[in-house]
Amino acid sequence: MRTNTIFRLRLAHLLFGMMFWYGIEQLFLNKYLHTASARGYLTIAFTASLIVFDIPGGILADRLGRKTALLLGCVAQTAGIIILGSSDSLTQYLIGVVVFGIFISLMNGAAQALLYDHLALSELSGTYGKLQGSMYALFLIGAGIANLASGFIAHSLGLRAPFFLSIIPSIMAFVLLLPIAEPPLSKAAAKWYAHLGVVLREIRAHPRIMVYGVQFMVSELVLLTIGEFGQIYILSFGVSTIALGVLWSIDAMFAAAGRLWAHRMQNRPHLTLVLYCAAMLCFALTRSALGIVLFWVVYGCNEALANIAEAHIQAETKSSVRATLFSTVSFMGNVLAIPAVFLFNHLYVTHSITRANLTASLAAIGILLLTAVFTKRLGRSSPTTT
Repeated sequence: MRTNTIFRLRLAHLLFGMMFWYGIEQLFLNKYLHTASARGYLTIAFTASLIVFDIPGGILADRLGRKTALLLGCVAQTAGIIILGSSDSLTQYLIGVVVFGIFISLMNGAAQALLYDHLALSELSGTYGKLQGSMYALFLIGAGIANLASGFIAHSLGLRAPFFLSIIPSIMAFVLLLPIAEPPLSKAAAKWYAHLGVVLREIRAHPRIMVYGVQFMVSELVLLTIGEFGQIYILSFGVSTIALGVLWSIDAMFAAAGRLWAHRMQNRPHLTLVLYCAAMLCFALTRSALGIVLFWVVYGCNEALANIAEAHIQAETKSSVRATLFSTVSFMGNVLAIPAVFLFNHLYVTHSITRANLTASLAAIGILLLTAVFTKRLGRSSPTTT
């Protein structure tokens, strides 16, 4: 039964990723929204929706069930796609982004907690890092497949077609998750505010959660700045609609490779940080189309960093607050992302995308080097043996 549940959960992630509009979204924005700042507005709206719904989504998953949260997430994903694909104005598109953010908030934390608890029941929690990496890699592979097709779909059927075709995998994921089994939830605090109090005590009691939480937050900040504006960067080299979909699909494959590779580096976090910072610096200083390749490398390293940090966080967290705590870490990262995206968008609009990438890269490198000092002081940890 547990094997079947994990299989369904992993396959659902493949379907969650098959959003055919990811690869051509910037072209859709350019055609229908007519503002150079649209990407910045949308990223801020998306981040704000995560700030509002991330922790409630985690509480819902911990108190009412991870399966319930995932099924509600499927409904929100479908609704968000319909609103996005039918948009003719920035306001309507922003509403769709917020609804899609609810989907991410419900899935984020619930899926990881469900996987970890199933593994813990079989005394296999040490394999979490590897399995979570492969599960999220399937999400990215699904995105890669969809991105590859997106340019061809948009070229043949128009820019709205990729959105509406994305409804199909979302409904399939809902059907796939309906029969999954869920382990009994650990007893949670009676009141939601007491539940949050347990989460905060967990964070204070485990310095590793704070340090690796910062690393996870940096990976989110990079994703919401350099990553979210990545299509603008690629389009700055004059690529076509089909080429954009293909290049964006390669980006997703590098991200999937980073997730699959992460567990091999789980107990060598400092080496991962060195490779990540080196790749980011090279990308930020490159002024030619070679930067697209380096962007792929950075994206892959960013996913590896996120996976490693997440595995350490999960290993330090008790089951009763597992989804809420991870949602809290995401919440804090998203709060920081709002001013970061404002600054990034300002640099892009007033200077260039390369100036914005350089500023974000140097800031991320500086923060990660500081966390390396703290992880060294905390000593070596090994979530693969937890």
